[in-house]
Amino acid sequence: MNREIKIKQAGEKDIKIIEDILLDAVKNFNIWSKERVSWEEGLSREFAPGDFHIAYLNNEPAGCMALVDSPPFFWADKEKIEKGESLFLRRFAVKRFASGRNLSKDLMDYAVQKCRENNIKSLRLDTDPKNEKVNQIYLNFGFACEKIETRTIGGKEYDIVYYIYNI
Repeated sequence: MNREIKIKQAGEKDIKIIEDILLDAVKNFNIWSKERVSWEEGLSREFAPGDFHIAYLNNEPAGCMALVDSPPFFWADKEKIEKGESLFLRRFAVKRFASGRNLSKDLMDYAVQKCRENNIKSLRLDTDPKNEKVNQIYLNFGFACEKIETRTIGGKEYDIVYYIYNI
């Protein structure tokens, strides 16, 4: 089976593609609300278009992720992470049609490459510890669990697992 992968940094013109990829994740896995993956209602409050990188499988948008150099507001121990020390992998998603084709690994390899290019020591991410399939993907790639905790955000409790991949 043909498997041509290209990953590129997004721009303004790619906002609809980013939303489509993330909406596919909402539909199939219910990991975010539709509002959080809408550019107008959610994404634009946390990200610039250039924070996103889009993976194309055989020239079709198949996955995306945001790579940012500062921790999200809820990140555990964020005051201990110095600017330029880590990249944070956020809004990571692969469309259903590309599932099982190693696109998650391709995107994570790309993120590690970006860390190396910028002399950054680690790649970090957070996710729900109950999502065993996703957590296994991160562990298989080589991420290590830093800690698991319950955080109260906006009056609601969330269980969060924090991962780090040392470069």
